[in-house]
Amino acid sequence: MNGWVYAYYVLLVACFIISLFHLEYREVKILTVLLAVSIITEVIVELIGTKGLGFFIVYHFFVVLEYSLITIILRSGIRDYRWRLLMGVSIFVFSIVSLFYSFVLGGWHAFPGINITIESFLVICWCLLSFFSITPDSEASIFQHPIFWLTLAFFIYFAASVSVNAFYNLLLENDTNRARHFFAVLNSLSNYLLYIMLIKGIVCFRSNRISL
Repeated sequence: MNGWVYAYYVLLVACFIISLFHLEYREVKILTVLLAVSIITEVIVELIGTKGLGFFIVYHFFVVLEYSLITIILRSGIRDYRWRLLMGVSIFVFSIVSLFYSFVLGGWHAFPGINITIESFLVICWCLLSFFSITPDSEASIFQHPIFWLTLAFFIYFAASVSVNAFYNLLLENDTNRARHFFAVLNSLSNYLLYIMLIKGIVCFRSNRISL
């Protein structure tokens, strides 16, 4: 563990604390649950990792929870019933496929790169749909719209981190030390942008009083 990772831990906790002051908004409530799950996951990984035990198993379950909660958040900004239904169905389909792959094909002790790649592809698709569904007031800029910032946060994070997550197991086989360093740096930078934009989105809920 290095400073890159600890720095984004601070941002994660700060984002969680700020969200606690905006729980009157439905999207923020779901985001708060996601942030809480993220914090708990990182604590468990840290504890397991210090004992030298395989901690990738935690991520196999986290991916399912993460995708479900992010999809629910993005789904709240979609007005078309057909897309909302598809996004809801995708949660159950992804959960089954991801856990099946972990149980039967990939194994619990390997990093869930395939699972995360599928998750990233789906979330990026939902983000694009969310961008086209945002309809701010004519007097307000899109940059004042909270869903824009939440969507942008998830889009940039998954678009930036999917490459290293998809090939992390392969990188570990070739050069473990460099792979771990590259993974820590890229994911940390992606997380910096993620939490900064999430904080901006949370604050926009209060400043604009937008009911979505």
